[in-house]
Amino acid sequence: MRALITGISGFVGSHLAEHLIENGVEVFGSIRWRSRLDNIVHIKDRIKLIETDMRDSHSVVGLIKDTEPDLIFHLAAQSFVPTSWNAPQDTIYT
Repeated sequence: MRALITGISGFVGSHLAEHLIENGVEVFGSIRWRSRLDNIVHIKDRIKLIETDMRDSHSVVGLIKDTEPDLIFHLAAQSFVPTSWNAPQDTIYT
């Protein structure tokens, strides 16, 4: 089984990835070019990371075609509150 996790570098995404790996699932994760990878450094060698702009439909379609997942967990979003206030439109698009 193959799973795609958008937002894999976040708290929830990283824990979900750990759980899926422990249960024998092949895990793919989408990341932004500026994603911090602290939460997944310990599993980085057991997942496949793909840089993706979730605001670009062609990028998202390509991600799904390239990974051919059985499961998709969409967890990607801008979640830092100060950024939400300073750039609300960007937050909405994530």
